[in-house]
Amino acid sequence: MKQFFEVAKPEDPFDCKVTVGDGDRCDPTKIQTGCLLYRPARLIILDANDLCLRNQDLYDAGEDSDITVAPNLLRKQCWTPDQYARTKKVTAKEMQELITNEIGDCICKVVFNKLPDANDMATLLQEGSQQIEDLMTTDAEKHKLYKKLFERVQKGEIRIMRGYVLKIDLATGLVRFLDADIEANGDKPERAFYMKNVLEITLRLTKYVLNK
Repeated sequence: MKQFFEVAKPEDPFDCKVTVGDGDRCDPTKIQTGCLLYRPARLIILDANDLCLRNQDLYDAGEDSDITVAPNLLRKQCWTPDQYARTKKVTAKEMQELITNEIGDCICKVVFNKLPDANDMATLLQEGSQQIEDLMTTDAEKHKLYKKLFERVQKGEIRIMRGYVLKIDLATGLVRFLDADIEANGDKPERAFYMKNVLEITLRLTKYVLNK
């Protein structure tokens, strides 16, 4: 039951804090196969040991797209949304200004709450209620579990995406986003989230965390 109600940030093996030198934009020693870079072309690490990269735009166009680079080139010319050298707490207003004005066409990582739609809410409530009623426990304990269930339905689930902002509707706060991980797998990459639901953004070696 406990696992059903918890809303936890998913494990992210690429997330790592790094130490970079003056003028550096990436720590090559922390690069992992499969992670994404911005140079500003869309780059994917094919082999972390040999520093073999794929230019996704050239790959999509059917052109020669794979290159091997030296660590110094990677250090000075690329960054990844998974690496950060500093963490900064921001208000909700500052987070929205960051999304609107600072990201541009740069790759970033966004952590946000995906709130369930009406059908998802109904399913969660139905299945959760059945699980609670099936328990051999006191009414007081069931009351606590129902309270957690309603909180779970309201909070939704935490999602992580890496990619680029395509369009922002300032009136509604809806952000259209290109999920580069999904695009690299050949699937339809466009996703969306609301600015008010963003919990973290990692951009240009800084992780911005919403100060609740």
